[in-house]
Amino acid sequence: MEEIIWYIIAGLTLASALGVLIMKKPLYSAFCLVLHLFMIAALFALLDAHFLATAQIIVYAGAIMVLVVFVIMLLSLDGAEKKPSYFLGGLSLVAIFALFKMLLPALRDTFSVSGTNLQGDVKSIGLLLYTKYIYSFEVASILIMVAIVGAVILAKRTKKNVTT
Repeated sequence: MEEIIWYIIAGLTLASALGVLIMKKPLYSAFCLVLHLFMIAALFALLDAHFLATAQIIVYAGAIMVLVVFVIMLLSLDGAEKKPSYFLGGLSLVAIFALFKMLLPALRDTFSVSGTNLQGDVKSIGLLLYTKYIYSFEVASILIMVAIVGAVILAKRTKKNVTT
């Protein structure tokens, strides 16, 4: 029975991720992302990682997606197309490569399998997160900051033929 539930949740996870990619309207894509985040939480629950499932729902499917939907509705994004800037894309690629080249030795030591005796409570997760996995935590925060800057750049668009 558990295997059937896993296949149903995994299928819904893949379908919602595909929905994020193929939806033409940003709001529908955001709703598919909310469903996807709930399905990821369900997969965590099936793995008996209840803390991660709860954090997934509260933090991502709850707070972050409310902000994303609010910004989409506030900016009334129509999905306007712009020409890509190959220079900025190449410069971004070089910057990302340099960042990973710098952080790869620290991350390699962080993800070693030996010596992890995780008990599952919040205190032990917090201790590991802010001691052994601090570099991974900081990389995630840098990626979130880059995503915010990218969202601001994408949101700033010039409107043509505006009449007052």
